[in-house]
Amino acid sequence: MSLINQRNLGLFSITESRNNDLGMGVLSDGTPYLTNRGLAKLCGVDPSVTLRLLQKWDDEKNRPRGKKILELLAAQGYGEQHLYIEANGIHGPFLAISDAVCMAMLEYYAFEAGQTNAEIAKTNFRILARSSFKLYVYEQCNYNPNQKIDDSWQMFHERLLLNDNIPINYFSIFKELSAVIVNMIREGCKIDDTTIPDISVGQIWSRYWTQNSLDKTYGERFKFPHTYPDTFRQSSGGQYDAWVYPVDALGVFRRWLYEAYFMDKFPKYLNTKVTSGAIVAQDASRLIDALQKPSLTTSQPHNNTNED
Repeated sequence: MSLINQRNLGLFSITESRNNDLGMGVLSDGTPYLTNRGLAKLCGVDPSVTLRLLQKWDDEKNRPRGKKILELLAAQGYGEQHLYIEANGIHGPFLAISDAVCMAMLEYYAFEAGQTNAEIAKTNFRILARSSFKLYVYEQCNYNPNQKIDDSWQMFHERLLLNDNIPINYFSIFKELSAVIVNMIREGCKIDDTTIPDISVGQIWSRYWTQNSLDKTYGERFKFPHTYPDTFRQSSGGQYDAWVYPVDALGVFRRWLYEAYFMDKFPKYLNTKVTSGAIVAQDASRLIDALQKPSLTTSQPHNNTNED
């Protein structure tokens, strides 16, 4: 199930570098890239040469040069229609060329093109082959792909420890969403003081509770102190009060959460996080899929007793 259209939202550069005069960076989904000028410099050719390959690929892939590059791309498992990713950068839209395309074109100009300055491409190919394109770009851009996840775990853990004293006969929205938040972090969503899913869930569930007069069936809810860690901006407002609900209503809440909120409201919430850059579109789609839990159906056992 893909509820979020990545093509409409697009990727963007989260870090850029021009070390060694190479335009490079990392996109919001972790993809390392070179700009066209960076790729051309790496291959030892004029930027107009690589730009034509990128923009006229439908024609170029049927010509001798393009056929060879196509073989090199296939060897790397690359099967995309285009050789570039349309992305947004600090200075506006640009064409980002991913590692597979860069390495295929670099290998072509190093060993297949027969150009007079092939040594430039050969030297760069050997440098990147000794480590990897991805690690090279990450290092040049001072990008740590695990940092976002590490920070998210730390902030979630701090908040969990501060709010672990809910009365045993009540439940809180934050603690009930712990498994959801863990899945969000695993799928690459940055959890910090700008991404607090329990606020969204709590507000909508509160309206549902009131509209359906659930207090008459399960008892009164009441406000209980909720504390944010010092790493959250919300901590400057002191202690907050959040609703806690009778534990007898927990089954109703869980059913509502998976059958109503996750099916309708959660994709809209994730879209706002994709737009803000907290999570990328394909990760959001995977997260939605991960939260679709199957329901258990039961039936009466068959009576196989032979009464003849």
